[in-house]
Amino acid sequence: MKMLSRKQRIGALLLLGMAMAAWLVAAFLYTPPVVPVDPNAPAPSLRRTWEERKDSMRHADSVRYAQWAAEREQRYDSFRLADSLRRAGWKRERQQQYDSFRLADSLWRDSVGMRFPRHVKKDTMLDLNHCDTSELVFLRGIGPYTARRIIAYREELGGYYSPSQLTDEPLESLHLDTLLYRFTADTSVLRTIDVNSSTATALSQHPYLRYEQAKAIYTLRRKRVYLLSAEELRALPELSAQDIERLRPYLRFEH
Repeated sequence: MKMLSRKQRIGALLLLGMAMAAWLVAAFLYTPPVVPVDPNAPAPSLRRTWEERKDSMRHADSVRYAQWAAEREQRYDSFRLADSLRRAGWKRERQQQYDSFRLADSLWRDSVGMRFPRHVKKDTMLDLNHCDTSELVFLRGIGPYTARRIIAYREELGGYYSPSQLTDEPLESLHLDTLLYRFTADTSVLRTIDVNSSTATALSQHPYLRYEQAKAIYTLRRKRVYLLSAEELRALPELSAQDIERLRPYLRFEH
């Protein structure tokens, strides 16, 4: 290998020195661009990045769990609804069977003259407005519970004006249709309501009147000062003809 001469080495060193001087001058004169820094922006860090990833994973997991819990609750509700429907159907069938057996047994005992628990004549008639529970249980098919329900409904109505009222909605579950021929009703003891002096709240206490109907009657009475008869109630759309006929025995119009 041929060695450089002394002049060549000096020339190379001069070139190298000039290049280094030019690089230092350029580095000294160059000014980097200023990037605006937000003082409130968090400095990037590996820990913060990992926390953000964990939060996103936790959120996704909570969403999946919420969906799974909602589906599980829907399945449970459907199972519970089906079970309740089955139970309701079974109870209804059992009640119908029991009612049919009780009706058949009551008719058979009446036909052959059997009485339980006391001897009651076959043509015995009870007044619904004067009898008590001890007299009602004389009849086959009426127990203490049924007797209490009949008396309690009599107090709510203010007295019965017809035995057919034993088939009203509050008593329809007792199935008293076959016993209506054993009752009478004394209408002279009915407790009536004075329409011209009663408030809407007092009128709504009667089982045959809803509050909307009672309020309509009260408003009509206020407009006309006082009412003369139940026929004037036909002007109210809230009351049907059937409602008025049911209410007629319990209303009085004093002025």
